[in-house]
Amino acid sequence: MHTCPPARLLGILVFFCLMIPAGQAVNPLWIVPASPGVELSTVAISHDGSTIVAGGDQLIVLTPEGKKLWSGWSGTLLELSGDGSYILTTQGQTVRLFSRDGTKLWDQSPGGTVTAISMTPDATLIVAGGGNTIQSWYNSGSGLGRNVTETVHDIKISPAKDQIIVTTAKALRSFNESYVPNWYDDTISPGIVEISGDGTGIVIPNGNHIRMYHGSGTLLWDRSFPGGNIISLAYSTDGLTIVAGRDDTTVLVLDRDGNLLFTGKAGAWITSVGVSDNGSTIATGSIDNQINVFDRQGTLLGAYTTQSPIKSRSVAVSGNGSLIVAVDLSNVYGFSRSQFTLPVGASTPEGSGNVSTGTAYNNATPVTTPPGADTVSPLSGNASAPVTGITSRSGFPWVLTLLSLALMILVRKK
Repeated sequence: MHTCPPARLLGILVFFCLMIPAGQAVNPLWIVPASPGVELSTVAISHDGSTIVAGGDQLIVLTPEGKKLWSGWSGTLLELSGDGSYILTTQGQTVRLFSRDGTKLWDQSPGGTVTAISMTPDATLIVAGGGNTIQSWYNSGSGLGRNVTETVHDIKISPAKDQIIVTTAKALRSFNESYVPNWYDDTISPGIVEISGDGTGIVIPNGNHIRMYHGSGTLLWDRSFPGGNIISLAYSTDGLTIVAGRDDTTVLVLDRDGNLLFTGKAGAWITSVGVSDNGSTIATGSIDNQINVFDRQGTLLGAYTTQSPIKSRSVAVSGNGSLIVAVDLSNVYGFSRSQFTLPVGASTPEGSGNVSTGTAYNNATPVTTPPGADTVSPLSGNASAPVTGITSRSGFPWVLTLLSLALMILVRKK
């Protein structure tokens, strides 16, 4: 009987390992470039997935198929109505509302550079903050309310239309639609806030902590996660999945009670995150040009490498999770969730990471309610044809497994 020498056996195994495709290659469905010399910095998608808007030096409005509806103006912040009929954006001290076809409906200047905006899903109420001023409007552009507070970091209007949450340099604050104060917590100064679809869950990061409040202002829990600071946040509409990107290359995914579901990894800071309504599709973007897509169980479903770094607010997921969009400095990328069907790796499952559960507030802890406070009550572009994407980066850990088996055979033969 002829036997294959160990060295030859190893060579054959390595050859076949390299000949087999190394995992799933995920290319975008389409890539739409910005105009030459234009830099992009943000992207948003309507809840129903019908409208995609990229912003920065230029606004680019697209269909789910990557067809350009129009481009022009500029916008550093973006919000879309649930059906994509309205596009809210900012430039400097100006807040602008557009229709989906590019008609400018109105613009307002609340005073100071606008740093945060929000809109109800039906676009009937709009809010903005900048400097130490916060202001709200009806869809028509007529003023609804105005107030003065500390330096504004972020602002969100509850989808339930029952309050406006503002994060400032000194506190987390709640107001009604006319900016009459409801409640506040001045023990923290968070930079980001997200609210569940029914308005009952309010999530904020604070360094490497994540806090959950009830809509009434009750602090439900506070969890600490040793490691980097949280710099990006997403909260599923059903209120059951929290996604937090950090500056230590990790993404944390929690349930509504603050339990860690899994920890994912990237190669650099995770500057942007997105999640579908039910948490089944989670997308992350990092400054090492990487887009990763996970399911809620922590399986890495696929990855793609963009041409340049991904900044904050530069990854988004449609409500049903069927469409994932991202921007780097010069391109808009569109992916279908159906492309991410074969696992190419796994993240760290619950309980296997170095995680501290911190303090759980099982008994409701109401925050301080303040005394009364003074209040003061078309462009179009040519459609851009889809552009072929770049082959994604994908790993092949199974090759190492086969090589290990080969080495075991060699050892036994010796």
